[in-house]
Order: sequence, then C-alpha cells, then structure tokens
Amino acid sequence: MTSSLKILQVSNRVPYPLNEGGTIGIYNYTRGFSEAGCDVTLFALSAKKHKINEAEANKELSKYARYVSFPIDTDVKVIPALLNLFSPKSYNVERFYLKEFEDALVAELTNNSYDVIQIEGTFPARYSETIFKFKKNAHVVLRQHNVEFQIWQRLASNCTNPLKKWYLNLLSKRLKNFEKFHLNQYSALVPVTEDDGELFRKLGCTIPIFPSPAGINTNIWSPSENDDNSLLYHIGSLEWMPNEEAVLWFIHDIWPKVLEQHPHLVFYVAGKGMSAEMKQQSFPNVNLAGEVASATQFVENKGITVVPLKSGSGIRLKILEAMSAGKIVISTTIGAQGISYTDQKDILIADNAQEFASAISTVLDDEDYANSIKQNARQLILDKYSNESVVRRLVNFYKDL
Repeated sequence: MTSSLKILQVSNRVPYPLNEGGTIGIYNYTRGFSEAGCDVTLFALSAKKHKINEAEANKELSKYARYVSFPIDTDVKVIPALLNLFSPKSYNVERFYLKEFEDALVAELTNNSYDVIQIEGTFPARYSETIFKFKKNAHVVLRQHNVEFQIWQRLASNCTNPLKKWYLNLLSKRLKNFEKFHLNQYSALVPVTEDDGELFRKLGCTIPIFPSPAGINTNIWSPSENDDNSLLYHIGSLEWMPNEEAVLWFIHDIWPKVLEQHPHLVFYVAGKGMSAEMKQQSFPNVNLAGEVASATQFVENKGITVVPLKSGSGIRLKILEAMSAGKIVISTTIGAQGISYTDQKDILIADNAQEFASAISTVLDDEDYANSIKQNARQLILDKYSNESVVRRLVNFYKDL
C-alpha cells in the first residue's frame, strides 16, 4: 500500500528503546506509517527518568521519520505537587509541559503543512490548544492509549490507605476533567479499544471514533519450539503502578496456592523500574529478573504468561505479543480488556486467586488443551492484530477524513 499522507506525531515519550508497551505502541505506528508510504515527522519529549540514549534512538527512529526530541524532567516534585493541590489543573498532565517544546511545535506548524497531526495520548494533549491555533488544514487526532482517569480511579478503589485513597481520587477527578475538556475539538478520536471508545462516548464525545489497537510484529513475536509450561512469567514496566500492584498480588495471594499443587513451577518477573523494596524480597520459586536486554529472548523458553491486573485501562500489548508468540495467557478481565478474545479458546480469564490457580492447573494437566490455546492465540493475532493490517486500516480512515 502507498500513501502520500503527511503525518506529525506528537509524543510525551521517545519510542525507543522498545522496553515497554506504550513505547512499542508508538514506535509500531511510526514505523508502520512510514512503511505504508506516509511522510512522518515525530516530535517527542525525552524524559530524564527514561535515560534515553539519544544517538541510538535517533539512528533507529530516523529510518522511519524526521525525528526531533526535547529533554524534560517529569519527575514528581514534592513542592510543585503540594502547590498543585490548590490548583484545578492535573499535576499528571502539567509535568509534561515544556515551553521549548511548545515553541518548537509553533515553528514547525508555521513552516510546514500536515494532513494529520496525531497526538499520542492524554499527556501530550497538553499542547493541543497550541496545535489547534497553528494546524492550518491538518486534521488533529487524539490517539488515546488509555482512559487515564480510569486507571487512577481503579487504583484508588483498590487502595486501603485513606490519605492515599483521597489523593488518588483527586488525581483521577482532575484527569477526567482534562480528558473531557478538549474531547470534541479534535477531528477524530482513536482509542486502542472499543471499550475505551464507548466510555468516551458516555463522557460526551460526538466526534468520529475509530478504535485502533497497537499492532504486533508477527515476525519478531513468533512461536518457539522449546517453551516450557512449567516456566511462568510476567513482563511489563514496573514503574507503572497497575503492573506493580498486579505482580505483588500474584506473588502474595495466588502463587502460594499454585505451588501447593505444582511445587516444581518457577515464576519470572521482568520489567524496568523494579523498586529497591521488591528487589530485596525473596519468594519461593520466584525469579525477579528486573529489566532484560531482550523481551523476545526472555519469553522464548517460557510457556505461560500471567497478567493479573486489578486496575489499568487501554490494551495490554504484552498480551498481544504473548499470543503472537504462541504463549498461554492467563489474565484478569481488566487485563484482557479491549482484546477480541474468546475465554478458554485463545486465553484463560481469572479474576480471583482460586481461579488463577485453577487455570494454571488446567493447562498443566491437559497438554492437548494447552496446545490448542497457544495455536488459537497465534491465529487471533494473525487475523486481527498484525501491525501491517492495523496501520492500513488507520491510514484508510485518515484518508476518509
């Protein structure tokens, strides 16, 4: 497929290296747009905490886009956070404001014309008012990775500390106000799931909504012949609170029940940003691997991935990658939301500790059933989630705008 669309992506993160779902999702669209024949420019904030090697990022991203990045410190600061309590603005969003970035966007839009400006999520939407002023004839589209307020709402509901619960609810309320404020000023909304799209409709969204999931490179994420169902894993950024919450729940509440029936199993946890507190703990048959150099190599010999999310929003790219790699996926309903799965056919859904333990036992005790889950999962990805097909559908939608 070829296209002459000129696209500007505006991102709050540098989509390289490919070490977490949000990064991979943006990168796959940048690459996919380019391979579809689009002329792509990528403006990205480079957060200090991500420790980006700019030379490596520029080398990779410049293959697919004209890449421009701006360093920013998005770390939570105690005094600004406290002062923000007396402001109606969302501190989650305000941390991503950089005057130099805004000025560069003004210059870029003044000197260049685009067909589509794709804002990558809630946090770079902080710049949407400026973009609207200088967009010329471009269609400004919000690609909504998550319903951000919903994540904090769910974290608050699971929190038992009264003061922390109050603060999480405050963050959720302000994010919700921000996400609603500009909603109908865009040309279109591109959520990653139908569920998220429906939630935005309930918030009053009347513009076109085109759900478009993160695409998967099915060549990289392909089945292995040496995976072992006695090796379970979870991989995902542990800087993201829902992932840390999920892993700790699995280890403390689910894993002991699993080991009672299957004492030979081993559970591996990988992901950047593992807290020092977690690293120092020791659990039976648990390997805390932390950040790994290669996600594909890490999962290659393992047969089962668990995604015990109790909060979160959007779509879990790690589930789609695991399915593409022919792994058995056992997830909560929240973890698997937005994916066109069939429970007990291409995934197993478990929403409490006993259901998780039973699901693990089921696939361990029935090898034929386990293999059918793996095959069906791979086929689902090939049919609906390959990066080429996902990007092609979105480009065609942009043309129709």
